[in-house]
Amino acid sequence: MKKFYNREQEMKQLHEMQRQSYEDYSRFVVLTGRRRVGKTSLVYRLMDETKETAPGLYFFVGRKAEATLLSNFCEEVREKLGEYVPEGVTSFRSLMQLLLEIGKRCRFTLFIDEFQEFDNVNPEVFSDMQELWDKYKKKTNVCLIVSGSIFRMMEKIFKDEGQPLFGRDDCTIKLQPFTTATMREILGDYKADYTNEDLLALWTITGGVARYIEVLMNNRCTSVNQMLHYVCMSGDSFFMDEGRSVLVQEFGKQYGTYFSILDQIAHGDVTQNEIEAALAMKSLGGQLKMLEEKYGIVQKKRPVGAKEGSQTVRYGIQDNFFRFWFRYIHRYSSLIEIQNLPALEQIMVNDYTTFSGIALERWFRQKMMESCRYRVIGGWWQGGGKNAKGNNDDFEIDIVAETLDGSVEAYEVKRNPQKYNPARLREKVGMMQRHLYRGQEVKMFGLSMEEM
Repeated sequence: MKKFYNREQEMKQLHEMQRQSYEDYSRFVVLTGRRRVGKTSLVYRLMDETKETAPGLYFFVGRKAEATLLSNFCEEVREKLGEYVPEGVTSFRSLMQLLLEIGKRCRFTLFIDEFQEFDNVNPEVFSDMQELWDKYKKKTNVCLIVSGSIFRMMEKIFKDEGQPLFGRDDCTIKLQPFTTATMREILGDYKADYTNEDLLALWTITGGVARYIEVLMNNRCTSVNQMLHYVCMSGDSFFMDEGRSVLVQEFGKQYGTYFSILDQIAHGDVTQNEIEAALAMKSLGGQLKMLEEKYGIVQKKRPVGAKEGSQTVRYGIQDNFFRFWFRYIHRYSSLIEIQNLPALEQIMVNDYTTFSGIALERWFRQKMMESCRYRVIGGWWQGGGKNAKGNNDDFEIDIVAETLDGSVEAYEVKRNPQKYNPARLREKVGMMQRHLYRGQEVKMFGLSMEEM
């Protein structure tokens, strides 16, 4: 994708931080977000837009020896700033001090990508930077931007009170996947006559993550079958190992247990008891809490109106791509190992309608969130009720939302609008009103592919 989409608000924040750095004194910006979401492209765009005002430096922290990284960094300084850097700089501390000395008389932006990797290269870098930043910040005009994809590490570096860089950032930006409107714009640019089925497939597989969308669009995969075929086209497809490579970095040595839990969740919103029973493991509450609170991969869901301590909890994978990856790539890894990729593709095609039905509900929730019309968006369920025929049944409403002015809306989501049953929804809403919104009007609607 050559066109730069969305990100107006984030770009505005970066421009403001850069302005303050150049006109007042140095500012420290932390940019986070899941891998492939577009952090590097965003800062590159900033530096390109402002290159006439001041130069920009790009340092990528790979897992290499410090001396090797420094050699690359020093060359970048010589090229972009035109400054003398002596041979034989032996530590990042020395280079950083040199840059801040330059920052006393020259304004520039320094972007350090995958900043958390300094923990593997030389952990002393963090305390060295804290000492130097505290000493030079008010005397220099440097816009320092650091980014990182490993959430747990970036949180530890900047949010843990015991860490040297705690509280040093002036601004933290968490880059999110593209909005539903932006995804519609992107697909329209590549396929003017796209269908809502095409749009839902793009959402189901990528979840709005920039790099995944870029790969599919650059390969002209704009329909359901084209997208699924591309994912399965070869054993070394970009998508095949992506889930593992991203999450192993996050989880470290504990990834085996976490992968097993996520594999179960990917096959439906489930309870802790169901996960423990399926895995023949006990006391997984701690791991589920970590997946939710530390890694932000799992979302704990309760019925709208349920109290915080309520036990009616279900778990779901928040990220669409990870949900897709665990549902098909991880679960059927044996097919990939023996290169039976046609069988994997057929499984995806056969299961797609069911799998994308849940993604459709997520699409509408996301779209409602982006509208900023609501104060509450969730679902509601009540087990063990009786339906109109007197049979035991579960009462579940796909989406329940409270608007800012206090109105309540209930939605049934169906891929096929002909399957929407207003009478059944009315019955479910009646059950909900016995427990919640008693005496209050609840507006009822059906949502389908047509309303995307």
